[in-house]
Amino acid sequence: MTPKRLLQAIALPVFMLFLIQVSFAQERTVKGKVNSATGTPLQGVSVQVKGTRNGTTTNTNGEYSINVPGANSVLVFSSVGFASQEITVGSQTDVSVTLAESSEKLSDIVVVGYGTQKKREVTSAITTVKAENFNKGNISDVAQLLAGKVAGLSVTRAGGDPNQGFVLRLRGLSTIGVNTQPLVVLDGQVGADLNTVDPNDIKSIDVLKDGSAAAIYGTRGSQGVIIITTNNGKTGTSQVTYNGSATLESPVKFTQHMTAAEFRALGKGTDYGSTTDWNKEITRTAFSQMHNLNFSGGNSQTTYNASINYRNSEGVAITTGFQQLNGRLNLTQKALKDKLVFNINMAATRRKSSIGFRDAFKYATIYNPTAPVHSKDPLYDLTGGGYFEANLVDYSNPVAMLEQNSNNAELQRINFSGSAEYEIIHGLKFLVRYAQQTSSNYAAAYLPIDAFISRNYLVGVTGFGRHGYAYRQDDENFNQLYENTLTYDHKFDKLQLQALGGYSYQDFVNQGYGAQGGNFATDAAADNFSAALDFQNGIGTVTSYKNASKLVAFFGRVNLNWDNIAFLSASIRREGSTVFGENNKWGNFPAVSAGVDVKRIVDVPWASNLKLRASYGITGALPPQPYLSLAWYNQTGVYYAGGGQYLQAYGNTQNANPDLRWEKKNEFDLGLDFTVLNSRLYGTFDYFDRKTNDLIFYVAVPSPPNLAPNEWKNIGQLSNSGFEAQVNYDVVKNRQWSWTTGVTYTHYHIVLTKLDESLKGSYVGATNLGTPGQEATQLTRAVEGEPIGILWGYKFVGFDANGRYLFDDGTGKGVTSDKSPPRGIIGNGLPKFEWGWNNTFKFKQWDLGFFLRGAVGHELINTFRAFYENPQIASSYNVVNTKYFNPNLNDAQIYSSYDVEKATFVKLDNATLGYNLAIKKGSMIRSFRIYLTGQNLFTITNYTGVDPEVRYQDVDGNVLAPGIDRRETWVYTRSFTLGVNFGF
Repeated sequence: MTPKRLLQAIALPVFMLFLIQVSFAQERTVKGKVNSATGTPLQGVSVQVKGTRNGTTTNTNGEYSINVPGANSVLVFSSVGFASQEITVGSQTDVSVTLAESSEKLSDIVVVGYGTQKKREVTSAITTVKAENFNKGNISDVAQLLAGKVAGLSVTRAGGDPNQGFVLRLRGLSTIGVNTQPLVVLDGQVGADLNTVDPNDIKSIDVLKDGSAAAIYGTRGSQGVIIITTNNGKTGTSQVTYNGSATLESPVKFTQHMTAAEFRALGKGTDYGSTTDWNKEITRTAFSQMHNLNFSGGNSQTTYNASINYRNSEGVAITTGFQQLNGRLNLTQKALKDKLVFNINMAATRRKSSIGFRDAFKYATIYNPTAPVHSKDPLYDLTGGGYFEANLVDYSNPVAMLEQNSNNAELQRINFSGSAEYEIIHGLKFLVRYAQQTSSNYAAAYLPIDAFISRNYLVGVTGFGRHGYAYRQDDENFNQLYENTLTYDHKFDKLQLQALGGYSYQDFVNQGYGAQGGNFATDAAADNFSAALDFQNGIGTVTSYKNASKLVAFFGRVNLNWDNIAFLSASIRREGSTVFGENNKWGNFPAVSAGVDVKRIVDVPWASNLKLRASYGITGALPPQPYLSLAWYNQTGVYYAGGGQYLQAYGNTQNANPDLRWEKKNEFDLGLDFTVLNSRLYGTFDYFDRKTNDLIFYVAVPSPPNLAPNEWKNIGQLSNSGFEAQVNYDVVKNRQWSWTTGVTYTHYHIVLTKLDESLKGSYVGATNLGTPGQEATQLTRAVEGEPIGILWGYKFVGFDANGRYLFDDGTGKGVTSDKSPPRGIIGNGLPKFEWGWNNTFKFKQWDLGFFLRGAVGHELINTFRAFYENPQIASSYNVVNTKYFNPNLNDAQIYSSYDVEKATFVKLDNATLGYNLAIKKGSMIRSFRIYLTGQNLFTITNYTGVDPEVRYQDVDGNVLAPGIDRRETWVYTRSFTLGVNFGF
C-alpha cells in the first residue's frame, strides 16, 4: 500500500469519528422548571423544539427534560391561559422560565355553536367549565360535574337513587309541553345523549345560556345548549393515566314516623308483637367502585386518546344498583402538509341496572312497625312466600317487595362521529361530518307466583292473585347526522372576520315492543310469554310502535372583531322538520349580539377587562315526538265477541292539527364581563328577558264536534326574566399557597302570560294527590297571568275544639270542610333564587375544596303528611310523626296548606381533600394524587321531609307541577369516596 493510500485509509475513519464526536457534542439534554408569575409550578406545559416533532410536558413540579439537537435549538413553552415563550438554548443546560398569564386569560378558547372563539370575543352568555374545576367524588352522571358551577343552571335529584337521572334547568322554564332539558352537543354531534360519555373522558363543558348563542341550533336551542369536548391526545407525548375510587354510601334521613313503642302507645292499631324498623331492613351501606384507564399521545401528524371506564355502584336499597362499562377512542390524523385533518370519535356503553321498586320506601314508612318481616302463619303468609303480608290498599311488605321481585334494565349505546376538514386556501376551510347514535334499552320485571304486591307502579296492575306477572319492554333509537360547513377566517388590518355557512341533515327512527301478562304455571316459565294464560284469556297486553322524523337546516354566521375593542356577531338558521303541521314545517331563527371592551375606550385604572355586551336571539322547540300534528287511531280496549273470543277495539284518540307550528322563544340578554384588581377579581353579570310564543301543549277539546277529545295545539305565551351573577376572587395567590373563592347567584320569575281563547278562565297542568282515596285531590295548576309553580288547595287556619280541620272561607274565618270552603293558591314550588359558593385552597402539595349550595323561597307538598299524619289512620297504616303531628286530630285526612312546607335549604354538597405527591426527576411515575371526598355532608332546613331539594317537575315529567315531594322519593344519602390518580 502506498503512503498516500495509507494516509487516506487512516484519515477517513478519523474524520468520521470527529463528525460523530461533534454531533454528540451538539446534541444534549436540557432540563428546567416552569413557574407562573407567582412562583407556582405549572403542570402540563408543552415544551417543544421549534420546527420539529420533539416535545414533552412538565410534571406536577413544573419540571421537564428534553433532548435538543444543538445550540441553535429554540424551545417553545405554551399552556392554555398563559402567553407562550420561545427561548434559544445556546450553551445552557438548564432553561427555566416564568410564564405570564395571557391578557387576563382572554385568549382562552370558548366552544360555541359550530366553532370556537377567544374568550375576549364572546358576545353571548356562555360559561366554560374545565375538567380541573369539575365536582369530585362519586360522580356517575355528567350532570353532577356541573352542579353549582354555572350561574343559571340548576342540577337536581331528590334522594339517592343511583338509577335515577338528574333534572337540568337552564334559566328556569321556557316551555310547558315539550322537552325541558338542554340540547347536548358531543364533539360536534348534535343531539347526543348526555351520558353517552363517561365523566372521566371530558376535557371541558361549555354552556350556551342565551338566545343568541343557541339560535345557531334553531328548533332545539330554547332550553340552552351544553357542548361537551372530550380529551384528545397531545403531540410529542405518550401517556398512560389511571383513575380509581371506592365509595361508601349510607342513608342519613328517613321520613319521620312512629316507632313500634310509639305505635303501641297510640293504641289505635293492631299489635303483632314484633319491633321492626322497616327502613333499616331495606337499606344498607352501599359500596361502589370506579376504574378508568386512559392512553394518549401522538406526534405532529397523528394524535390519539383511548379510555376504558368501569363502574359498579350499589344503591342503599337492597338489591339495587348498576354496572357500567364504557369505552372511547378519539383519533386525529393530519395529511397534505396539515391542510387535511381527519377526526374520528367512537364510544360504546353497556349498563345493567337493578332498579328495584321505589314504592318500597313508601311502604317502609307506613308499614306496621309491630309486624315481623317473615311469617309462616297462613293468616299473614298470604301467598306462601314466607313473608308477613296484610291485604290493604297500597300496602305491602317492603322487604318482600325488594327480595322476591325483580325489576331490571339493560342499556346499550354506540356513538360514532367522523369528520374531514380541508383548508382550501389560507383561512378558508371546508368540513364534512357524519355521526350516528344507536341506543337499545331493554326493561324486564317479574312478580313471582308467591309474591304479594297490592299495587305496583311499574306495570300498573295487581300481582296478587295473578299467579306470577311478567313485563318486558324493548326500545330502540337510532339517529344519524350529516353536516357540511365552510368557514373563513381573515384579518383585514384591525378587523378580524370569521364567517360560517352550513347545511345539516338529521333523521331519527324510534321503535319498540312491549308485552305484559300473568298466570304462569311455574316461575321457570317467566321468560316464555306463550306460557302466560293471560294472553289466551284476552287480558295480556302486547304493544309495539315505530316512528320517524327528519330535520333539515341551512345556517350561517358572521363574527367581527375590531382591534379587540368592539365585537359583533350575527347568525341565522332556517330549519324544516317533519314533526310539524302541513302548513308550518319551516321556521327562521335569527340572532345578533354585540360587545365593547370599555377598558379600551375609557381609562379605568382598576380594571384590566370591562366588556359590556347585549344580545337578542330567537330559538325554537320541537314537539316531544313525531306525528303529533296527525290524527291518531289507537287501541281503545278489548271486547268479548262470544264463543270464548276476545277482539281488539280501535278508535280515534287524537285530532289532526295541520296548523301546529314552531314554538319560538325571543330572548334579550344584557351582560357585563369584568376582570379587576390586578386580575384577582373576575366574573360576569347577566340580565335576561325571554318570551316563548305558540306554546305546544296537549289539551282537551270538545267531542263532538271533534272526533277525539284531545289535540296538540299552540295555546299561549310564557314570559321569564331574571338575573345571574358569577364572581370569583383570588384571595391569596403566591408560591406557597392560594385560595380562590367564587359565588353563583340565579333569580328568575316565570309567568304564564297568555292562554288560548278556548282556555280562557281555565287552567292547565293540574296533577292530583293519588291513591288511596285522594285521586281527585288537585295539587297544582297553571293559570293565565299567574306565576308558574302554583300549589293549590284549602288554606288551613287551625283546629276547632273537636279536633277538626278549619279552613279559610274566603273572608279569613275558619270553617270545617263540610262548609265547602274555597280552594286557592297556597304556595309555589319554584325558588325565589338559588346560590352556590365554591372554595379552593392549595398549600404546597395539598389542596382542599368545598361547595355549598342553597335554594331560597320554594315550598314543597309533603305528601307523606298529606296521607298519613293523622292518628285516625293507625288502624291500617303507621302514622307519620313530624313536628306538625296533632295527637288530638279527630277528622278525616284532608290535604291543605297545612301539608305545604317552606323548603329553603343550605347544603354542603361536596368537600374534597387531596394530596399531590412530589415526583422525583427521572421517575417512571409522571403524577400521583390521592384524595378523599364527602358528598351531601350536611343540610340545614326546616323542611320535615327526607330531602328539601327543589322538585322542578312531577314524577311523570309534568313541568307545570313543581313542588311535590312524592312518597316514592328515595332516602337522602351521604357518601365518602377515596380515590387515586396517577400517570406514567
